[in-house]
Amino acid sequence: MSRLARARRVKHDDLSLGRYRLEACLTWSEAEWRAEAGIAFGQTGELIVAELATLMDAVEQHGDVLEAYGVEVGDIAAVQGLLERRRVEVDQALRRGAESLVLLEAEEAVFPSGGLGLGVGAGLGLGLRDAERESLRRDEQAGHDELARVGRQWAELVARRDAADGACIAGLYGESATSDFLGASADIREAKTPEQALRLLDGLSTVDLALLFAENPLLAALIAEASPEAVREWWDSLALLRPLGADGLSSAQLALVLAVPWLIGNLDGVPPPARIRANAVTAAGQVIENQRMIDDIARHPLDDPRARELIAELERENAYLRGATAVPPTVQLYTYDRAADRIVEMLGDWPAAGAPERIYTYVPGTSTQMSDFWAGGPGLRAFSDRLMADDEVDSVAFVYKDGRFPGGGDGEFPLEKKNILLALAKANSSAFARESGERLAAFRAGLDVGGAAEGSPPPRSVGIGHSWGTANILASELAGAEFDHVVALAGAGAVQEWAGSPNTEYDSFRYDDALGVAQATGNVYRHRNPQYLAEFEQHMYESDADRATKWNSPLVLRVVTLLVNHGLIASDSPQNEQVISDVLAELETVDADR
Repeated sequence: MSRLARARRVKHDDLSLGRYRLEACLTWSEAEWRAEAGIAFGQTGELIVAELATLMDAVEQHGDVLEAYGVEVGDIAAVQGLLERRRVEVDQALRRGAESLVLLEAEEAVFPSGGLGLGVGAGLGLGLRDAERESLRRDEQAGHDELARVGRQWAELVARRDAADGACIAGLYGESATSDFLGASADIREAKTPEQALRLLDGLSTVDLALLFAENPLLAALIAEASPEAVREWWDSLALLRPLGADGLSSAQLALVLAVPWLIGNLDGVPPPARIRANAVTAAGQVIENQRMIDDIARHPLDDPRARELIAELERENAYLRGATAVPPTVQLYTYDRAADRIVEMLGDWPAAGAPERIYTYVPGTSTQMSDFWAGGPGLRAFSDRLMADDEVDSVAFVYKDGRFPGGGDGEFPLEKKNILLALAKANSSAFARESGERLAAFRAGLDVGGAAEGSPPPRSVGIGHSWGTANILASELAGAEFDHVVALAGAGAVQEWAGSPNTEYDSFRYDDALGVAQATGNVYRHRNPQYLAEFEQHMYESDADRATKWNSPLVLRVVTLLVNHGLIASDSPQNEQVISDVLAELETVDADR
C-alpha cells in the first residue's frame, strides 16, 4: 500500500509539471499567437488544464487513501498477531489443565481414599485433591472467558477491517476521485429514451464523456434515435447562460465535440459548424491511423504493386483529411464515418448568425466512392463551386454521399474496385433508390433543423442530381424531403410511385449521352426519366464533341462522345458554360417567382 501511495505521489508531481508547462504555453499563446489556430489551441488547452486539475486531485486523494489504508491494515495485522498468540496460549493452558484434571481423576479412581493406607493422611489427601480440582476448574473457566474475550476482539477486528476496506473503496471511487462519471454511468443505464440520455450528458467533462461512451456501447445507438428537433433543443440548452468561445461553443458543447466527435459529427439536429468541428477531430485521428498503416507497410516492404497503391491512396486521403484539421479548415466535413462509407462535404461558409439564403444539395452519380472526394482536381465539387461563385446570393453546398452508392466498390476500402455491372443493376433498382432516398431525406431533415436560425427565413433548398443522383433526390421526396428546386443533370429516373410536388420546380439538363441511349430502350426506370416526365422543364444541349461527330464517324468515336457527354454535364468545363449559365438563370427565375 505504501508503494502504491508513493507511486501516486510521483504521478501527481508529473501531472503538476505537465500542467505548469501547458499553462505556460497557454499564457504565451494568449499573448503571441493571434491566428485562429491559437484560439482553438487555447480553448482545447483550457479543457486539458481542467482535466489535469481533476486528475491531480483524484491521484492525490488516492495516495492519501492508500497510505491511510496501509497504516490501518498494518495496525490490524499487528493486533491480529497478538490475538492469535493469545488464543494459542489460552488453548495450550486449557489443554494442560484438562490433562491435569484427567490425571487427578485417574489417581482418585486408583486411590479413592486419598492414600495407600487408612490413616489420618487419607483425609488430608482428599482435601488437597478437591482443592486442586477446584483450581483447575477455575483456571478452565478463566481460559474460556479469555477465549470469549479474544473472540469478541477478533470480531471487532473483522469489523474494523471491513470498515477500512469500505473507506478505501469509497475513497478510491468517491465523487472527488471519479468526478461525476460513476453517477452518470449508473443513471445512463436506466435511461429509456434518447431524450433522457441526452440530458444526462450535460456537465460531464471530456474524459468523463469518453469513458461513459466506452463503457456503454449502446448509448450512441440510443441517442441516434432522437429526433433532430430533440437534438437541437438539447444542443442549444448546453449553451444557455454559459460563456461561448470564439467558435461559438460553450464548454459543455466543446467537451462533447472533443470526447465523442464521431457521435456529434454525425448527429442530425446538431448545427453544421459544430458537426464540422467534431468531424475535424475524427479526421485528425484517421490521419494518425493511416500514417501508422503507411509506416507499417514501409517497415515491411513487399514487391507488390497493391501495397504501393495502398500507400499512395492513404497518402491522398491524408492530404484531404489534413484540410479538415487545418485552422481554418479547407475541407469541411458535415458527415464523416469512414467505416460506414458516409461522407458529406460542405462548401462555402455557414453564416455565424442566421442561415444562408440558398442551400445546394449535390448528389453525384453511379459508382461514386469516398476516394472520389480526394482524387485530385475539382472533381465532385466543380459544379457546386461554380454555382456558388456566380449565383450572387449567400449560399452553401453539400456534396453528398451517405452510404454505398450503386457499384461503389466490391473490395476492402480504400482499394475498392468499381463494378460496372453491379453499378448498372443497382442504379436501375427502385428498391435501392427508395432505401437511399430515406437516408437523403433524413439528411435534409437534420439539416433543416440543425441549420435553422431564429429570426432568419428558411434557406431556399436546391437538389442537384447527376445521373443516378437524380433518382436518389426524387426518391427522397417520397420519404418526406422537400426541395424548392430540383435540377437533373443527365438524370437517371424516378421510381413508379413518384409524383412531382406542386411546390417544387423541376428542370432537366442533358446532352445526348450514353445514359440517354439506354433510357430510350425503356430499360432504365421504364421511361420514367426526367426527359420524359411532364414535371420537368427540358434543356437539351449539343457539345463540341457532338458537333465534331458525324453520322458516318467510327462507332468507337460515337461511343466515346456519348460517354464524355455524360460527365461533361456535371463539370465546370468551358464547354459546359451554357449549361451553368442556364441553371443559374432558372434558379434566379424560381427565386423571383417565390
